[in-house]
Amino acid sequence: MKRIFPSGMAFLVTVAFSLTALAQTTAPIQRRPFSGDTLGKNAVMCLIAKNMEVHGHRGIDGYANNTLASFKAAFDAGADTAELDLMITGDDQIVAAHDPIPNIKAERCSLHGKSLEKAALRHMSYAETSQIRCGERHYSEPRTEPIPLFREVFSAFKDYKVAGKPARLNIEIKYFKDQEQYFPAEDQYLDLIIKEIRQSGWSQDRFFVQSFNHETLKNLKAKAPEIDVVPLIWDARGALEAASKLGSRLVTTGWPQLTPEVVFGLHQKGIRVIAWTPNSVEELKWVIAAGADGVITDRADLFMKIRDELCE
Repeated sequence: MKRIFPSGMAFLVTVAFSLTALAQTTAPIQRRPFSGDTLGKNAVMCLIAKNMEVHGHRGIDGYANNTLASFKAAFDAGADTAELDLMITGDDQIVAAHDPIPNIKAERCSLHGKSLEKAALRHMSYAETSQIRCGERHYSEPRTEPIPLFREVFSAFKDYKVAGKPARLNIEIKYFKDQEQYFPAEDQYLDLIIKEIRQSGWSQDRFFVQSFNHETLKNLKAKAPEIDVVPLIWDARGALEAASKLGSRLVTTGWPQLTPEVVFGLHQKGIRVIAWTPNSVEELKWVIAAGADGVITDRADLFMKIRDELCE
C-alpha cells in the first residue's frame, strides 16, 4: 500500500495508548468490558473511527457470502471496501467463493435443489457453477444469490462510490499444496488472477491482494510488482515480522491480540494495520480503542452505528 496512516493518526494512537490500560504485548491479553469514559467523552475514539477503513467481510451479515447483493449491501451500509475470496472452476473461471466445496460454514447452496456438500467448484464447469444458488442458513426463507465471476464483481462496482469515493476491494486468495485437487498449479493460478486484475480497468489504489499463504503472495508480487500484497495473519503480535518479510506497508490481522502497543509499534515503522473480524459492539470498540487503521467485519452497519454514537 502506498498510503501510510492519515495525518494526525500517530498522535491519536499515542493518546489512545496513554489513556487505555491494556495488557503488555508480551503478557496474556486480558479483555474487559469497554468503558466510554476511558477516552474522555469519546473524542479520541470518534476521531480514530472516522479515519478507519471499513471492509465488508464477504459483504455483510444477512446475505449469502461473496455475492454481488452482499457486496452492494455492505457498500450501502457505509463500507468503503468489500472483502472477497476467490476460487477457480474446472474450466479456469475465477469466481467469488470462500470454500472449494459449496454448502459449508454459514452458507446453504444447492444446484437445482440438490445438495452440494461433496461437490468441489474445481470439479465443475462455470456453466454448472452459475446455476448454484446460496443463502444464509439462519434464515427460514433465505435470499438466494448466484456465485459471481470475479470479473462481474469488478464490472458491477467499477463506477460505484461510497461517500463520494470509489468503492474498493480486498481480494483474498488461497492456495494450499495439500489441497491441489481444488486448484490449478500455482503458477497458472496466479497468472489467471493477475490477468483478470489487469483487464479490470481498476486503478491500483482501489484494491489489494491478501492471503494467509505468504509464499504465494511473494510469487504473485514477483509476477506483478504493481499489485499491492498484504500478509493475512492471526496473531497481531507477529504483524511486524509478517509485513517486513513481504515488504508490505499494510497487514491484516486477527483482532483479539491487537492493542495500542502493537498498533503504535507498527505505525512507528510506517505500517498500517486492519483487524478481522470483530462483529460485536465490544469487539469493534476494542479495535477502535487500539487505534487500528481499519476493520474487516460482517457488520459494517454496526460499525457505522458505533461511530455515529461516539461522534455525537
